[in-house]
Amino acid sequence: MRGFNRRSMSSLALGASMLALATIPGTALAQDASAPVADNAVSEQAGDDIVVTGIRASLEQSAQIKRNSQGVVDAISAEDIGKFPDTNLAESLQRITGVSIDRSNGEGSTVTVRGFGPEYNLVTLNGRQMPTSSLGDGASAPATRSFDFANLASEGISGVEVYKTGRASVPSGGIGSSINIKTPRPLDRPGMRGSIAAKAVYDVSRNLSDPITPEVSGIFSTTFGEDRFGILLSGSYQRRKASVNTASIGFRDGFLGDPAANAARENTWGELNPAGVNITNRPTGTDVYEIPQSASYELVDIDRERINGQLVLQAKLSDTLTATADFTYSRNRVEARSSSTGIWFNFGDVSSAWADGPSAAPIFYAENFGPGVLVNPTTSTGKDLSYSGALTANQTENKSFGGTLQWDAPGGVTVILDGHHSTAESTPSNKYGTSTSIGTAIFGVASQRINFENDLPILSYTMSPGIDPLNAGLV
Repeated sequence: MRGFNRRSMSSLALGASMLALATIPGTALAQDASAPVADNAVSEQAGDDIVVTGIRASLEQSAQIKRNSQGVVDAISAEDIGKFPDTNLAESLQRITGVSIDRSNGEGSTVTVRGFGPEYNLVTLNGRQMPTSSLGDGASAPATRSFDFANLASEGISGVEVYKTGRASVPSGGIGSSINIKTPRPLDRPGMRGSIAAKAVYDVSRNLSDPITPEVSGIFSTTFGEDRFGILLSGSYQRRKASVNTASIGFRDGFLGDPAANAARENTWGELNPAGVNITNRPTGTDVYEIPQSASYELVDIDRERINGQLVLQAKLSDTLTATADFTYSRNRVEARSSSTGIWFNFGDVSSAWADGPSAAPIFYAENFGPGVLVNPTTSTGKDLSYSGALTANQTENKSFGGTLQWDAPGGVTVILDGHHSTAESTPSNKYGTSTSIGTAIFGVASQRINFENDLPILSYTMSPGIDPLNAGLV
């Protein structure tokens, strides 16, 4: 996937400027030490300051959080997240030590911390525990409480804290870790601030002719009343179209090359015919081999749309008392359309070739089924060629209303009163339901073959005379 981002051009320009500055001291060292220097030039040089921001400032801030925190804590700041072309929050979290991510449809979805899976990690939003919902694969009820980070865009996050040890201020329930997602607040950076970012994503995996999709995000924050009141509004829209293509081969249970050694098995259906003559380099003795049982191709086209938004109101009621009200919304819609074709091997008249043992793999495997003249499905001597199509469509919607009252009491004590109402709901995004599938087959395959000599298995077949798989009819 290639992304075109205007911010990456700014980073390149900044790097070039700093490289040019790095060459100046070398020029100064080459000057004559006895050359007089004007007093005003010295004063001008002494008054110039170079302030470094960006990734270095982010690393310093993360190190400061680790240094001042009690327990094992890792953090990532907004400057760090904004510097990487991550599609969602999980992509940013994987940059933290000990954190790995699981992907769904090519995008980060859930996290694993210190070897503990997603269901063992607690996720909070601004210190509040977030509910989760999922429709799973659409065929069975999901059995997980793990938070799906694909619902959140990284552009609307100010920082992430990963607590790998317990502490009193963090809700309990995370065995692997407790992950706190922080959103921006207007009083954290007084004044009027805003930014808009737009980019186009080109996904090279897309099968269809529409691989370019937009991603737009923006944030506006302002304070007034001597910076005692503030309002912040942020939002993002992301859409991505991708494809996943697979070639799948199913194998029958392993057999030994010596037919006598397989005789004691309860079921020997599927082993190579001992009398077969069209078998090259047949496995023998203690060689172990497996027979191809099925072969299929599947094309999946994925369309994902994500919308995030947040509204924050803040008021500094006194020098020690601050009130905050916020609303966070996210919606993630995913549709996957798949089509597949495949065959089943019936261990008929076999011709095949095998690699050398002791673990013998097939080089090619073919079967013939005679003339295969189609009279009706019950008397046909031909084999079936299967077709199937499926549509999986669902969306997850998260809403969180919250209010916080923070009092900075004397003696360095901070008292926080927080309340929130959060919901998560997953529903079908298609009128036919979450998962819809259809399958059919055409009878009349006279021979079929699978070849393993290429990067991908090559499936081929021939139909009986008079049968066209592209113009099939009902009998």
